[in-house]
Amino acid sequence: MAQHPSGLRKTTRWLETEIPSRSQLFAAICCPFALRINAHLPAAERASLAWLQRFRLTETNEQRRRVSKAHLSTLVAGFYPNAELAALELASDYVCWAFALDDLGDETEVGERPTRLQELFDGFEHVLQGKRPSASAHPLERGFYDVVQRVSGFTTPEQLAEFLEGNRAYFGGMLWEAKNRAHSQVPDEAAYSSFRPAAGAVPSFFSLIEPLERIVLTPRVGAHPSVQNLSRLAGGIICWINDVLSYEKERAHGDFHNLVMVYEHHRRLAPNIAAQQAIAFVNASIEDFVAAASNLPSFGQAEDQELERYLDTLRAVIRVTLSWTYDSTRYHDAEPSVDPLSGSCR
Repeated sequence: MAQHPSGLRKTTRWLETEIPSRSQLFAAICCPFALRINAHLPAAERASLAWLQRFRLTETNEQRRRVSKAHLSTLVAGFYPNAELAALELASDYVCWAFALDDLGDETEVGERPTRLQELFDGFEHVLQGKRPSASAHPLERGFYDVVQRVSGFTTPEQLAEFLEGNRAYFGGMLWEAKNRAHSQVPDEAAYSSFRPAAGAVPSFFSLIEPLERIVLTPRVGAHPSVQNLSRLAGGIICWINDVLSYEKERAHGDFHNLVMVYEHHRRLAPNIAAQQAIAFVNASIEDFVAAASNLPSFGQAEDQELERYLDTLRAVIRVTLSWTYDSTRYHDAEPSVDPLSGSCR
């Protein structure tokens, strides 16, 4: 897993004619948080590869090789670094399922036909309502049912409802992207900032932090505007990091659902300048998160301890997103070409 320098960094600049490489983009992102990976990762990854095959989500050797090489489970091993094995296996299965759905939306003709996608989501809605899919249902629908049933074993009714609503937001975000593709419409910055976290499944994955990490935030802490703001900041940061580090791939494929591409189009910027501005936004957002976390009110010793555990998990989420997105073969074909430890935040 790629390591990364910590601290604060000045604005990074490249040659005017240069489209920055992934290694340059990675080195320019300033993340002061430690990388934390769940010790159950190897077992969870093995279990998820078998789960995907059992639900026929990887039917060919090439599909299985591709998923195995991408190490999808590593992402949630950083999202839930203290989760027990069964909890991590659940999260790992869910992230593998979500990436299978993401591939359907991003890399097949289904993603350009909102009506086709809506048909699939209609089946998902039946699952959200508690209905068991038929044996002939789409593998994604049957896999989703399995995930939802298992989530209910870790959550309170309120937490389960939040997970279900998070998935509805996820499907809505994907449908929004499909409509944009169908009309070749690059979303403006306001719309993109609003819909991108939902389209990236942030609400549903964040809803699992408390139950899978066994964190108990009291209602007054969880609903406090300062805590809500930190969750919103972290959710945005991981999307913008992913956009920056997947820019090279998505630009080559003409996928404009990317912060850098949105800046290019609507600010009328050259690619290198758009990338610089996206990096500046990522780093400023991380600085905002650090500042906000250091200025929280006290809720009392017991509640403060649980809140600090929650914040530590958000820090871990940000950090693993940076390392995993850079390392994963979902976003590049070759091994990293530079030592990710080189350079320093100044």
